[in-house]
Amino acid sequence: MINEICQICGGCPLREMEEQDYRQQKQKEFERTIGTIKAAHPQIEKTIFIGDGNRRRAEMDFKMTKGKLCLGFNESKSHNLVDIENCPMLLSEINNLLPEIKEFLHEFCSITPTSVPAKKKKQAKTSSAIKAGSIQMLYADNGMDILLKLTEEPVLEHRLLVGEFVNKIPNIIRLSWRIGNTPAETIVEKVSPELYIEAYAITIPQGVFLQASKASETAMIAKVMEYMGDTTGKIADLFCGLGTFTYPLAKNKKNDILSVDSSSASLQGLQKALNRNQIQNVEIKTRNLFKDPLDETELKGVRAIVIDPPRAGAHEQCRKIVAMPKEDRPEKIVFVSCNPQTFVYDATLLAENGYEFEKVVMVDQFVYSPHQELIALFKKSDK
Repeated sequence: MINEICQICGGCPLREMEEQDYRQQKQKEFERTIGTIKAAHPQIEKTIFIGDGNRRRAEMDFKMTKGKLCLGFNESKSHNLVDIENCPMLLSEINNLLPEIKEFLHEFCSITPTSVPAKKKKQAKTSSAIKAGSIQMLYADNGMDILLKLTEEPVLEHRLLVGEFVNKIPNIIRLSWRIGNTPAETIVEKVSPELYIEAYAITIPQGVFLQASKASETAMIAKVMEYMGDTTGKIADLFCGLGTFTYPLAKNKKNDILSVDSSSASLQGLQKALNRNQIQNVEIKTRNLFKDPLDETELKGVRAIVIDPPRAGAHEQCRKIVAMPKEDRPEKIVFVSCNPQTFVYDATLLAENGYEFEKVVMVDQFVYSPHQELIALFKKSDK
């Protein structure tokens, strides 16, 4: 039985379904999507379902109206903000902090600027009050990391309030804010937020992409390594981000890893972690793989590729791979996708041009939503 808030909240729109019915429907939809790839008939493995109470990151909107602070997700098929006090998707550690976060945001939005920000001293008018924005929360392995996304410039009173709030709450270890499209500014950091992957400690930059839950991250790493099997040598980790798959791949000293991404913040975090953990068999390359994919010269000698693109897919990179001379192509491609629709295009391209689509598994980490993620294995065909 779901509560009234969950019935109208758009955060997980399929929550009204019984769990068994939801899982069966989602599995059928996934199988239907994979079935549209006419050039292949992969083994569809049993779905990895991640249950409620595992989400370690969430972004909620907040809005101050007539002295009342609303914090939550938009109503289903609406822009109306639904006030959330406890979300079944989230880790209990996040839910436990929501009352204090809401109280802080109420005070934050109640500040009437009395001083002019340093950047605006030449202007005659003062800064506007902050009445709305969004808050990105990540519960790292050592505490809560918060990023406020604002449109108005905060003033000194806001900074003082942030310092008081973070220092008062032991489990909140960093708070930053971003004004518009400017880089994030750290306001208070008691200790750097960290993740632990393969026993390596990894410092997290503000706002960097991470899997939604620790459970799904662990399951996806295990499946990628299972599909990688005993393949060793030069391995490319494309769209590597912070290095979720780089670390387990690099743990085998027989491997030389080429990690490629366009995000400078993610790659800086990756480089710091490599230095800190004395990992020496990884080369980092900054590259926009949408506009400038790795070519046959750069991929020659690569035995396997792990590719984990954003929702737009990896069309240009896949075209470069199948354009390579057959003898130079990677023997194996482990494809991680957060969008089965764009994956169908890439999978068809690979399957029609010398790769056998062997296996695929869905990872359901966005519980009670239509969103699907998958991991697929392609092997160079002898045909």
